[in-house]
Amino acid sequence: SSALSITTIGGGGAGGQGGQSAQSGGSGGGAGNANGSVAGSGTSGQGYAGGSGLNSTSYPGGGGGGASAVGGNYVSGSIAGTGGAGASSSISGSAVTYAGGGGGAVLSGYTAGAGGAGGGGAGGVGIAGTAGTTNTGGGGGGSAGSATGAAGGSGIVILSYAGSQKGSGGTVTSVGGYTIHTFTSSGTFTA
Repeated sequence: SSALSITTIGGGGAGGQGGQSAQSGGSGGGAGNANGSVAGSGTSGQGYAGGSGLNSTSYPGGGGGGASAVGGNYVSGSIAGTGGAGASSSISGSAVTYAGGGGGAVLSGYTAGAGGAGGGGAGGVGIAGTAGTTNTGGGGGGSAGSATGAAGGSGIVILSYAGSQKGSGGTVTSVGGYTIHTFTSSGTFTA
């Protein structure tokens, strides 16, 4: 996503059970099993790396990186890693946490990783994980077996400035002497 000459990079996808490595991005995807699967790296100033997985009968994956913390490594041979925590912001007038990492997946009968605070989806237990929460940029939970990976949550752009409204675009609110423009889809801010 790009706004005001600032570009944010989407999160990386999780690794697979077949040894496929995770993808790098704004935050890195969690690794699949450790049989050649490597966690994805994050981007400085945007997010952190994913966690490690384990090559075992349950195939617990690593959690995806969040905006403020690395993704959790697998906990044991039967418990996948949790998603990394997102970052809190009060730009909207109240504290909200954004961009949590998705939890790692695991085969049926075991324990998947929880999504990171900030909209991260939980990992799947033998199935697809839970999608990231809309308008948070949270990562989708990892998926087990041949299930298609869960989608990440849609992002959000918030502009805030002191004083009365000086431009148009997005949903406009006023809080504590600030004017706030919130975009949950593509749009244009006009000063």
